[in-house]
Amino acid sequence: MSAARVAPLPLLLVALAAAAPPTAAATRPVACPPRPLARCFTVTVPLDRSGVVPGEVRLQAARIRALRARPARPPLIALTGGPGQAGVVFAETYAILLPAASRDLVVFDQRGTGASGLLRCRPLERRLPASFATPAGACGRRLGARRSFYTSADSAEDLEALREHIGAPQIALYAVSYGTRVAVEYARRHPDRVERMVLDSPIGPGAPDPLARETLAAVPRVLRSACRGGRCGAAGGRPVADVATLRARLRRAAIRRVVRGVPVRVDADDLLTMLVIADTDPALMRAIPPAVRAALGGRSGPLVRLQRTLLGTSDAGALSEFSPALFATTTCEEAPLAWDPAAGPAARRSQARAAAAATPLAALYPFDRAAAVAGGLLSLCADWPAPARAVAPAPEPTARIPALVLSGELDLRTPLEKARELAGALPGARLLVQRDAGHGVLGLLGSCADGAVWAFLDHRPEPRCARGGRAGPAGSSARVLSGTRRACASSCPASFTGRPFTTISASASARTTSSPPGR
Repeated sequence: MSAARVAPLPLLLVALAAAAPPTAAATRPVACPPRPLARCFTVTVPLDRSGVVPGEVRLQAARIRALRARPARPPLIALTGGPGQAGVVFAETYAILLPAASRDLVVFDQRGTGASGLLRCRPLERRLPASFATPAGACGRRLGARRSFYTSADSAEDLEALREHIGAPQIALYAVSYGTRVAVEYARRHPDRVERMVLDSPIGPGAPDPLARETLAAVPRVLRSACRGGRCGAAGGRPVADVATLRARLRRAAIRRVVRGVPVRVDADDLLTMLVIADTDPALMRAIPPAVRAALGGRSGPLVRLQRTLLGTSDAGALSEFSPALFATTTCEEAPLAWDPAAGPAARRSQARAAAAATPLAALYPFDRAAAVAGGLLSLCADWPAPARAVAPAPEPTARIPALVLSGELDLRTPLEKARELAGALPGARLLVQRDAGHGVLGLLGSCADGAVWAFLDHRPEPRCARGGRAGPAGSSARVLSGTRRACASSCPASFTGRPFTTISASASARTTSSPPGR
């Protein structure tokens, strides 16, 4: 995969290509979970709450009643990842992953996704997410003024309309990946309405970086963590230096192979994309250093096979699960940029390259400035129309809302460093770090974090495995969890035999059979 084809790495989903106009189109609603498990309903909200741009959005939602006849606690609303991932399609999955004894569970398709006025841009839907790189500006121009009303702030106000509709004085929130952006936005705008929230693999303050610098900075730590204890074999001795050496070689000449009659090319940017995709599976992450070491020794077969395995998981799924057009719209409208949005495409590219040139190489090692440009937002948003609407920032948090922040130590999409920064910015937040986990912590087989989430939402003491975890670095409120649910005893939810759930997250999304929604 060449630099022109690499997906934007700091994003929570996939990179997109441009073309035909996105439209707010009706789509066949996702079937609700069978009664009596859930009841589907709709909430109609204005597209533009100021009334300047006409239109409305019918939000589809599903409510799963608590096991107790009269729930004693505020309902729990689950927010999926993306931007662009639907919610109702994952209702039954969330019913398994989240406690249902004392809270109703509500999921909904955020505006522009699923059956909530799905945004369409058909050429985007025909491309593999990991290979999207053409700017999406044509879609934005054809969407017109409507494009400004698919931001996280709009989704936060939709969440408030949903709360009012169900008649709940307060709500609890579980959010994963991009969903944490909406959750925090809502908590800042309506702090008195949030009873507590769980933020799983959160977007940190100021993220995603337009040059993927938070991801690049985390690579050395993640590689060393993945390989500790000899788990990468002989390649675990210097995994970071090996990646740097191979990256430099691949910048000069890509690996070219023919596998079963199909030409395969692996270049320096593919190396970074592979690492990001692998952050949902520690076994795949640990397979990369030996493959890199073999390639340095002249045996490229393991790396080529691993690339085909990883890129083969990159599928955004059906439109009922994910809207590429909504992903592009939200990202290019509200993400931080490394260029003046009023400038033309050529000037934007020049400014992005200048910002990369001003970044110390040490902050990007074992990669380089070319990786920062290729892996950032430039390929997606270089010719996106200048935002026509400025959204007033939400106030800084002052209310002490109980919050549990979860982070996997191998997460490259939303790295631990940004989760720690977010936890420090939220009064009442506590950070739990799950060892040997990547992006998306809830539902990991053997994870102690599951028990901590269930206890937190049910107002019970945290399980023994969380209390017994080793403390984080000096000055940090984080606790590193290394235990399993077996140590949690009755405090933990029932064991899962696996996680056969679709997930979409980060720059090169992964559709796997081992991840819950939003990953």
